[in-house]
Amino acid sequence: MASPLTFDDFKPVSLTSEVRFKNAYLLFDRTGQILDDLSESFSEINTVMATPQQSAFVCAEGTFNLELGACRFASGQPNRDAKTFARNSKIFFDIVAGQLQIELFKRIGCRYVLRSEFKTEKESKEALASMMLANLKPTKRFNSSESPTEVLFRWEDATIGATVRLKAETTEIKMNVPIELQAHAPKVDKKIVGLTLDADYYTVAPVEREQWDAEEWLQQKIRIIDKEVDDIVRGGAR
Repeated sequence: MASPLTFDDFKPVSLTSEVRFKNAYLLFDRTGQILDDLSESFSEINTVMATPQQSAFVCAEGTFNLELGACRFASGQPNRDAKTFARNSKIFFDIVAGQLQIELFKRIGCRYVLRSEFKTEKESKEALASMMLANLKPTKRFNSSESPTEVLFRWEDATIGATVRLKAETTEIKMNVPIELQAHAPKVDKKIVGLTLDADYYTVAPVEREQWDAEEWLQQKIRIIDKEVDDIVRGGAR
């Protein structure tokens, strides 16, 4: 049986912020202006995809995705220091909301993915089983494995929701990058075996733009994610 895990055994994989809104058709006219505004705050921006309804840009700080009804920023260097990530997210969201004249966000979210790596998938499954998060006696169920290979929790009320998913898995990463962008994102082709921890913290009720500060909100929510997930992992190991 694997040794009990702690939160420190999980290393950051990705950190993403997202806002959703009613379809903003000004996107058809103002994507170029948004990109131009972003270039004043972020270095070496390159366009990965550009269509009337969806665009993606990559730079040293991370990746921007812009859609008709949503936009998101993913950090290029995820870590447990939320300050830079929150600041970059705020710059992006402020530019998008300003150019697209968005006054109400339907959903605001912060997703944090971490992973504890193992040599084999069997070891990652044993690590998940050792946490006893499902509070079930290990026994063969549904003519399958003795212990779950994935555990999902959800909490939600009228204003805030959160999900935490833990899954023992082998992740295959394949990404072919255009030649002109390989200096920023070289070709990747590898497999990673581990226990993935995926936490998503989001609003349920709509949020008025003028009442929300992305930088403050994201820093606070990331601290909450760290605290709550640490408690879940440590509590399951006891």
